[in-house]
Amino acid sequence: MSYKDLTRIEEIRKLNASRSNWVNKDLYRLMYKRDLYIVAYERIKSNAGNMTKGSDGTTIDGFSLDAIDKLIKSMRDETFKFKGARRVEIPKANGKTRPLGIAPPRDKVVQEVMRMILEAIYEPTFHDLSHGFRPDRGCHTALKEVRNGWSGVNWIIEGDIKGFFDDIDHSILIKLLRKRIEDERFLNLIQKALKAGYFEFGTFKDTLAGTPQGSIVSPILANICLHEFDEFVESQVIEAYQKGKSKKRNPESRRQSAKLERLRKGLDNLEGEERARRIKDIRLTKKRLLDIPSSHPSDDSFVRIKYIRYADDWMIGVNGSHELAHTIREKAKEFLRDRLNLTLSMEKTHIRHAKTEAAFFLGTLIKIGRSGNQKVMKVKRGGQTFTKRVAGWTPSMFVPTGKLVKDLHAKGLCDPAGNPKSKGAWTALDDTQIVEMYNGILRGLLNYYSFVDNFSDLTRVQYIVKFSAAKTLAGKHRTSVRKTFKKFGDRLTVKVYDDQGKVVRAVALSLCKNWRASPMRFMVSDQNAMAGRLVSFSRLRTRSKLFSPCVICGEPNGVAMHHVKHIRRMGSKVKGFTKLMAMMNRKQIPVCKDCHHSIHNGSYDGLALKDFKLPHIAAA
Repeated sequence: MSYKDLTRIEEIRKLNASRSNWVNKDLYRLMYKRDLYIVAYERIKSNAGNMTKGSDGTTIDGFSLDAIDKLIKSMRDETFKFKGARRVEIPKANGKTRPLGIAPPRDKVVQEVMRMILEAIYEPTFHDLSHGFRPDRGCHTALKEVRNGWSGVNWIIEGDIKGFFDDIDHSILIKLLRKRIEDERFLNLIQKALKAGYFEFGTFKDTLAGTPQGSIVSPILANICLHEFDEFVESQVIEAYQKGKSKKRNPESRRQSAKLERLRKGLDNLEGEERARRIKDIRLTKKRLLDIPSSHPSDDSFVRIKYIRYADDWMIGVNGSHELAHTIREKAKEFLRDRLNLTLSMEKTHIRHAKTEAAFFLGTLIKIGRSGNQKVMKVKRGGQTFTKRVAGWTPSMFVPTGKLVKDLHAKGLCDPAGNPKSKGAWTALDDTQIVEMYNGILRGLLNYYSFVDNFSDLTRVQYIVKFSAAKTLAGKHRTSVRKTFKKFGDRLTVKVYDDQGKVVRAVALSLCKNWRASPMRFMVSDQNAMAGRLVSFSRLRTRSKLFSPCVICGEPNGVAMHHVKHIRRMGSKVKGFTKLMAMMNRKQIPVCKDCHHSIHNGSYDGLALKDFKLPHIAAA
């Protein structure tokens, strides 16, 4: 089996990694390669959203090699057109909504192929401090960078770009793409995706600007656009304003240190009251030293700039003057306006004093240093304990507990004061589904904020989730919360039994017992996903069931993939053929056209696992 099409993607990545100004040609011809569509399908096929109908009323159910061949044919004669997304409003935690476009499945597969090509070109040259929508990067890698590298920052600029995804200028984006892509047919395909439009309440609307939210290619196109901002910060801010090797020593600190050395000299030769007075003077001088900054507080000869970005959220840290922070904010505003036709919201782009004010970034409150009178800390090294001066300028990160309570209230888990309440909409679910839904919320919050310095504050969140789950189960079974805990235990463990009364599985809340803070407990992978991309693509291609015969009758021709939305949340209410797929633990199976029709009209609802033609699937 040849993987020439997949190795071509890897070759593009290596060429762009070795030369940052490499110009890529003949990219559109990759849109003719069947293997790329197979890998694209395999990468997106299990997303539950693909079973939501697009603007043309289709889902990914029934996708096949024939569908891929039709897409390739339309690419060759350049008749392919994106059909436009079906726009829906998705609720946000603050009670507002945001638009989300649901594209037809064939459009998603095409967009995934385009994204694979664009990723091979741009990912090797993206800035190291850009963390959004990138392999092996995310919120935790960005926050870890702040934790490790932002010591000493005294001003933080919080960046806010007005309506970024909706306001990206198409002409500017295409102009940026032309720097690295010399293929008008491929650029025209990207423009088709940008101008595909959307349907809202049955009316078609053009997209004259912006990248469609929900589109597979939108994130990487957004990163390509803001890569220019990364380059601006690197060259015109960091390189332009950073100076000095180290801060000057504080004169008063130097005087007190010299005095301390003088007092210590000859101490061993003193006795009685004179020795006692000298020791008292030494202690007073050491205490005075702790109150004095070791470096000069207003040293203009030393400046350091820090930068971090996640999608359109960014921060710039300044170890320098307040005036410099204002200058940088103005330069950022001018660059975004003049070069990218974007607007920096001056009302929301705050300049925070890092020591006394908290910046808000990726759902986390960030301060540099902590308030308090602690001057020294105990440190253990090599089995010995000694005291170390606390500089007071290391990053601290906190969970915004009040905001989380508001979010849980918006989800219906508590009242505005944070008192847990039943979520009536979930009482129609199975007990296992109820616990799984609450578990997803609890685990998500505990894992995301695993690194914060006030981790124990999340006990309030766990209390709300736990008792809301108990009240929902109590409401479902028309009993009390006390009896619910007595029946299911403290973790609300729900057991699932088979026909013989044997426990098949158990679902319980993942309650946290150890609330000790662990500032470096970031969920970060050490693997390099880009380095293993070709191997990953090859495995997806090899394991694809698109080439398999029908698992029901064995027919090798005209096979398509039958999909279900999900199997883990099906519970006891699922009937017919879908229940059979849950027993096989499969979300997609290859079936011929006749069998696919029989599945949907209910003719195969009574089928047994032993009736399947492929033993390795039936036994799964």
